[in-house]
Amino acid sequence: MGRSVNNMAVALFGGTFNPVHIGHLRIATELAELLQVDHLRLLPCAFPPHRGEPQASAEQRLAMLTTATANQSMLVADDMELHRAAPSYSIDTLALVRQQMGDTEPLFFCIGMDALIKINTWQRWQELLLHCHIVVSSRPNTEQPQSGPVADWIAQHRCDDLDTMQQRPAGNLYFCDLTMLDISSTGIREKIAQGKSINFMTPDTVVEYIQQHHLYE
Repeated sequence: MGRSVNNMAVALFGGTFNPVHIGHLRIATELAELLQVDHLRLLPCAFPPHRGEPQASAEQRLAMLTTATANQSMLVADDMELHRAAPSYSIDTLALVRQQMGDTEPLFFCIGMDALIKINTWQRWQELLLHCHIVVSSRPNTEQPQSGPVADWIAQHRCDDLDTMQQRPAGNLYFCDLTMLDISSTGIREKIAQGKSINFMTPDTVVEYIQQHHLYE
């Protein structure tokens, strides 16, 4: 039997993707399978509010993500955040997606534990769960907060029953363990700057795009 798919649910996975790599794609694939959605939308942010200006332009990062997902039926590159002239705040993206999809279907927002522990620095962070469920994947050497406002928020909203969450549009936090490959965008950029190969760290089509456009040199 094939996996059941919730065609109406939406899953979002945001990031700088500077550049996208195999680790991103592995995690995104496992999230799409875990959440039983038809596809997962990867959203490169144009102006990340918590980071400096990316070395590659928004258009270049989207192009790399698009070519990386071209043959991945469950993964879709989404340019929603690239149309903004202001920093990409997750609350604004979630409110817009929720408006587009209506009030009844589940919306899953996928982040890592490293993002969760700092989520209280995000714009209107306590409103996030009004629009979505948040799915948190583990990260090496990063522990769930045990005290403070984020810990209290987790205790109030955590749900360990994914089947129950899939019957609700929003409001819960779910924690999961996914395959963490030891690959990073920073490491890729450093290797390029050093003149080293990045083969097998990111799809071949992304390697070709980076070389053609002389990115990160």
